[in-house]
Amino acid sequence: MESRESAHEHIMRRLRLPQWYGRNLDALHDCLGEIGRPTTILVRNTLLLQQNLGDYGGRLLALFKDAASENENIRLVLHERF
Repeated sequence: MESRESAHEHIMRRLRLPQWYGRNLDALHDCLGEIGRPTTILVRNTLLLQQNLGDYGGRLLALFKDAASENENIRLVLHERF
């Protein structure tokens, strides 16, 4: 995930988000809130993600953490390195 666009494309594909997914943080938050089955979200290379995306990478990680705390169906696993 080297750009915002590639990050959202990857997330959309891996989480099988709907075609109407808006490819931004607000839309991602909405979609994660609607997950109704147990789902593990694994984020690898969190340090590299933040390096590549800067502040946006940090906001993306914070969003995943918030979603996991708000939706009992989401289990978040973060790895600093692959």
